[in-house]
Amino acid sequence: MLRRRDALLPRVALMLTLALLPLGIIAVAQTQSAIVAARDTYRASLSAQTSRLISSEREAIQTARGITEGLANALAVLGPDDTICQDLMQFSADRNEEVVFLGYIDSERRSTCNNFGVNYDFSGIGALNRAMDLEDLAVTYNPAGGASGMPVVVLQQPVYTGQGVFRGFVTLSMLSDDMSASRASDPTAEDAVVVTFNADGTVLTSDDVPEGYAEFLPSETELASLVGQGTQLFSETARNGQLRDFSVVPILNGKVYGLGSWQSQQPLLRERAFSLFTLLFPILMWLISLVVALMAIRLQVIGPIRVLGRQMRDFAQGRRVFRSETLTNAPTELREIGEIFSTMARKLTRDEADLENTVHERDVLIKEVHHRVKNNLQLMSSILNMQSRNAMNTSTRSALRKVQNRLTSLAAVHRGLYETPLVSQVRVDTLLQDLLGQLAKLGDSEEAPLDVSLELQPVTLVPDQAGPLAMLAAEGFTNALKYATAGDDGRRRIRVRLHPDESGPDMVMFEIANTVQNEMRAETEEGLGLKLIQAFCAQLDCRMKSSEEEAGWYAMQVCFKQQQFAPEQHTPRV
Repeated sequence: MLRRRDALLPRVALMLTLALLPLGIIAVAQTQSAIVAARDTYRASLSAQTSRLISSEREAIQTARGITEGLANALAVLGPDDTICQDLMQFSADRNEEVVFLGYIDSERRSTCNNFGVNYDFSGIGALNRAMDLEDLAVTYNPAGGASGMPVVVLQQPVYTGQGVFRGFVTLSMLSDDMSASRASDPTAEDAVVVTFNADGTVLTSDDVPEGYAEFLPSETELASLVGQGTQLFSETARNGQLRDFSVVPILNGKVYGLGSWQSQQPLLRERAFSLFTLLFPILMWLISLVVALMAIRLQVIGPIRVLGRQMRDFAQGRRVFRSETLTNAPTELREIGEIFSTMARKLTRDEADLENTVHERDVLIKEVHHRVKNNLQLMSSILNMQSRNAMNTSTRSALRKVQNRLTSLAAVHRGLYETPLVSQVRVDTLLQDLLGQLAKLGDSEEAPLDVSLELQPVTLVPDQAGPLAMLAAEGFTNALKYATAGDDGRRRIRVRLHPDESGPDMVMFEIANTVQNEMRAETEEGLGLKLIQAFCAQLDCRMKSSEEEAGWYAMQVCFKQQQFAPEQHTPRV
């Protein structure tokens, strides 16, 4: 019985799986590439939108830096007490509406050169003191400007002498609210909260939202930690507990940055859905392809093959001829196979019928030959019987009687041969049972009662061995009848045995024994019967031995090898 896993469908399913596996891998790889591309596009989109939303802050700060750098270069030559210093501050402030305060602050935290024309002492401002310690460009936030008293963004540009000695700062202040006012009219700003911050993480400008901009800042990442890393995009939980996307864009590298806080919803949802769909698509494609292929194979191949198999099995078991019409809807190749098998089955059926007829005719002829031989032998036996009754001489009558008995035995052998159902094999035990039984009836008499013991085991021989063995048994039994003597009880006894011999495979032992007196030994060993027995033994290619047993028995044994039937060796000649 074949295992189910060795069937065609599981093998085709495995092959299709292996064939579609590279496509699935390619699809997954393309999916990942598409996800990465979508993420990069999304990052670029958020960064671009954040950069656009902080354009007013960028423009104001970069303009302020340009003003302060120009004035710092001028003050490297001019002194703060020169009249031209005051005029430069006033002129520059008047040309930029965003400027609230523009002036020079020396290392003593004092300003005598500014656009207001007033002397100021800024020693109490902590951001200015920290900038003085660093002697570097600084952008800070002051909720109450020292000159204006309003929330301002302060840009402080260091001033150096021609020899590189630090002298102070050119300071420019702008109102923080004015810097982000233009963002209110941008529809994109509705989805985002934008702030700007300096290197210390201090917020410079922010959107005015009801919850306060601080609720939309990262809950774990400090703003100061984002300084110096360029453009960035990350997702994190905001302080209000929402998951948001944060975009960081530099305004002045290392000094000022813009941060856009975006609601994290559609892009990531689309990414997850897209990722899930593209991962499921190869599996769906594999399932659909597998179902379609297996259904096609089942309908077009397996179904017709099973029909062919059933028809072949029916023909093998019952010789029912295959009908090719059952494969009408099968592919051309399978229909051709069905037609070829149908033709072959019909031819085999005809050939077997012809062969059976031939075999039957042969068996009939062989049995007819045996029957005619038996009848001729019986006719000859009858003629000899008539001759023996008409013979005047006793020795002549005895000789004719012996010949008649041999013909009777030969006729019995032929009757057994043609009455057997198989001419190629003969149950020799049955044949001997019938033959010896008839001879025992002829040899029994009231003056010398006879006891015959037949111990015949089933033995099957080919006709070439069955005939000589039967004739040998008849001659041996006739001799045993002739020379058997009565025992103390007045009865003669004969024992016949037939059985497989233990001396080797396919060996057969045949034995005839009779009671005999000592004075009869010499006569038993001579005569025509013994010569005939030796001739039949030569035909069997067997060994013969005779011996005298205890209690007055004399036995003759022959042992021969049982031949296997070979048709070419036993073809009858009619």
